[in-house]
Amino acid sequence: MEGRFSKKNNAATPSHWEYDTEFDAKELGCGDLVMALFKFFKPLDSGIRVRVKALDGGDVMAWCRSTGNTLHEGHPPFFLIEKK
Repeated sequence: MEGRFSKKNNAATPSHWEYDTEFDAKELGCGDLVMALFKFFKPLDSGIRVRVKALDGGDVMAWCRSTGNTLHEGHPPFFLIEKK
């Protein structure tokens, strides 16, 4: 998809990741993180890839399973998610 980018200067994110936008959840956890993810992803088009930075990886993975969004990779605190 054109328009995707990767931040090769960010050592914490795998260099092969391509994504359309980023979401930094800061230190949100549990219900606050789930609501923030829901609000961020809701207006996005299907197929958009997002690099998510979140400290609570378990909640990110559970959110993906419950919403049907695809978790392509996770290297905490970074996760590559594609909207369904």
